Amino acid sequence: MSISRAKILILFLSFLLIASLSLAQSTDNGRIAFIRNGDIWLMNTDGSNQHPLVGGIQNAKGKITWSPDGKRLAFARTGALSLKYPDGGGGQHNVYDLFYAFLDSTNNFWEGFTETLGAQSPEWSADGSKIVFTYDVNAVTANATWPEYRVGFYDVPTRVVSSLKLPRGENSLFAMSPSLSPDGKRVAFMLATFDGKSVSPTGIIITNSSKVTESPEQLIARAKKLSDGSAPSWSPDGNWIAYVSSDLSNPGLYVIKPDLTGKRLIHKPNPGETLAGSAPA
Repeated sequence: MSISRAKILILFLSFLLIASLSLAQSTDNGRIAFIRNGDIWLMNTDGSNQHPLVGGIQNAKGKITWSPDGKRLAFARTGALSLKYPDGGGGQHNVYDLFYAFLDSTNNFWEGFTETLGAQSPEWSADGSKIVFTYDVNAVTANATWPEYRVGFYDVPTRVVSSLKLPRGENSLFAMSPSLSPDGKRVAFMLATFDGKSVSPTGIIITNSSKVTESPEQLIARAKKLSDGSAPSWSPDGNWIAYVSSDLSNPGLYVIKPDLTGKRLIHKPNPGETLAGSAPA
C-alpha cells in the first residue's frame, strides 16, 4: 500500500483483481456491459450498438455485475491515497469504492454506495439483497503498509457494509474475488497467505458465508485441493462453480461441483490467447 510494498504483491494483485477488459451479460441476454477507457459501455450480444452508458468518469475498473432485475450495474472506480510525512518520506496506494449505473437513466446517472476506499470486484446476490465484494479493510488507513483482504458484503436495503473475517495463524490469510452461492449460504473465494513480505496464492475455497469456523490450517488444506483455481463464479442453479485455471501448463476455463468433483474443461485458450484473472459472469 505504500512505496515499500513488494513488487510480487503488486503483480499478483494486479493479475487477480483487475482485468483489463470486464464483461457482464444482462439476465435478459439482450445487453453486455463492458469497460472502455474507464467508462461503462453497453452493446448487443453480437457486438453491435456499442455506446456509453456512463461516460466521463474514466476510472471504472475490474468486474461489472448486473442486478437481478437488469435495471442497475454495480462497478468499482479507482483513486489513490497519498501520504507525505512531516519529516519526509511517505507513499501511495490505490483505493476503490463501488457505484451504481442506472439503465433507465437518460443523463448517464450514477451514484456511489460504499465509502470504504477498499471495495472492488462486486457481485450481486441472486435475490438482489446483497453485493459481495473484495474488501481491503486497511485501505482507509493512510499509513497502512499492507492490505488486509476479506470478503465484504453490502446489504442493499440497509446500506450496511460488513465483512467475513478469517482466522489468524502464523501468516495472514487473504480472501479475494468472492462469489456468493444462489441461496446466499456459501461463498467461494480465492485464498492466499501473506507472510509479511510476499503473497502466496493457495487456491479456491468454499465456506460458510456468515461465519468461518475452520482453523487457518484447515482452510489452507482445503484450498490446496483446488490450488490451480482463481476467479470463482457460481452457476445460477448452485450446482457448479466456474473458475480460471492458473496452471500455466494446462490453462483454461473449468467448471467443478461445490464438493470439488466432476471437474470439466469448458474452454482451452488458443495459442496467443490469455484468460483474464477476473471471475466469469
